[in-house]
Amino acid sequence: MTHSNRVPDQLPVLADDRLDRTILHSTEHDWTAADLLVAAGVLVDRLRDLPERPRYLINLAARRDDFLVGLLAGMIGNHINLMPASQTPGAINDLLESHPDTVLLRGAGDVIDSRIAAHLPHVPIPRLQGTSGFDGPDVMPHIAADTVVARVFTSGSTGRPCGHDKTWGRLIANAHAAREALDQLSSPAGEPLHVLGTVPSQHMYGFESLILAAVCGGAILSIDQPFFPTDIADALSRLPAPRMLVTTPYHLHHLLASGIELPACERVLCATAPLEPALARRAEQAFGGALHEIYGCTETGQIAVRRPTRDAAWSLMPGIEFRHEGDSTIAQSGHIETPIRLGDRIEPLQGRRFHLLGRESNQVNIAGKRSSIEFLNAKLQDIDGVVEGLFFDPAMDKAHANTRLAAIVCAPDLTADEVREALRAEVDPVFLPRPLLLVDRLPVNATGKVTRENLHRLLDAAPDTRQEEAS
Repeated sequence: MTHSNRVPDQLPVLADDRLDRTILHSTEHDWTAADLLVAAGVLVDRLRDLPERPRYLINLAARRDDFLVGLLAGMIGNHINLMPASQTPGAINDLLESHPDTVLLRGAGDVIDSRIAAHLPHVPIPRLQGTSGFDGPDVMPHIAADTVVARVFTSGSTGRPCGHDKTWGRLIANAHAAREALDQLSSPAGEPLHVLGTVPSQHMYGFESLILAAVCGGAILSIDQPFFPTDIADALSRLPAPRMLVTTPYHLHHLLASGIELPACERVLCATAPLEPALARRAEQAFGGALHEIYGCTETGQIAVRRPTRDAAWSLMPGIEFRHEGDSTIAQSGHIETPIRLGDRIEPLQGRRFHLLGRESNQVNIAGKRSSIEFLNAKLQDIDGVVEGLFFDPAMDKAHANTRLAAIVCAPDLTADEVREALRAEVDPVFLPRPLLLVDRLPVNATGKVTRENLHRLLDAAPDTRQEEAS
């Protein structure tokens, strides 16, 4: 493995420069920075031996250790890691149209869809070993602070996924700002946090709060990514204390609703969707630790934090600034790569604090009457017998330009007419959903989000859609 000479504008690829620091944990092994760099060096050589040197790496690795090895190999070998929010063949093929000079990285246990593998060269990621018996590096590799190390893609929940470049210097600043902001809201444990996540490494939230927390923030990351409540509780119980769970409102809701006994957890981190205050209170009671909520987006990264059981207002992370132009808010400075106009309505408060008033795109105007998707969702979820559900506006897509508001609902003991009648008592009739589709569970992705693609797939497949629209 070759290493760049350290110069003032260069930064270590593992932020604190310590080769012996523990970064990854499993029940069988702990792995250090040196272990990661040994495996990354093997992958760098594999990529160098390809007939044509790729510019981009699509890192689909499911395991945290595989993902980290792929990320480091890209950084050391001067490749950009592409991190699509969706791993469907259609999403990957769309990505290849604009990134033809690409290879796929896969972990040993990853199963790659044949429709992807047939069109994309793939390189196996070497599994981590212990440093015993290996010639590990004697110096930490460094790269320029302005090196683009990752291109992270939006989830598609508000339209077609879009890529945003992240430079190494800004990513390190991102991790440091998050750690400082979280420690200000609750006393740090003193020892390194052992972190477990339910969200994928490729999503910006998972990338920041799991991968960067370990690489730049001093945390020790579990290689597990559990999804179901029992698996989450088991994986947490196997982690040494102090612990942090990085999750979503979707996962948290189902975890607490399961009624299973939960281990102590000093810190819970939640993002990707608004969190109900009652759910936050239940989580803190169940885990015995502090729950923090993160606000941000793929374009900006994480930019604000709050502890909802203590304060409804958000606090900006260090270095981040808001600039207000009429009803719009631009986020800038700090670790934000370029100024970004936010899609949310912001109410500024004193002391770098603010309230979120909902997304601009969620405002609904029908027949001269106004409402918001957030308000309608709250009324829907308040109905006895509704487990979960949400409204959406199909008219945002041209194929459904004449469709009224729709809703998908999980309510095992109710009919669609019963749900609609319960809504009629709470909302204006013009906002009643037609169609209202009953489902066994919401079609969420790995981060607990429902994408517009999945919503329209349900809408197009519903046999009674036209009948409901006409009624």
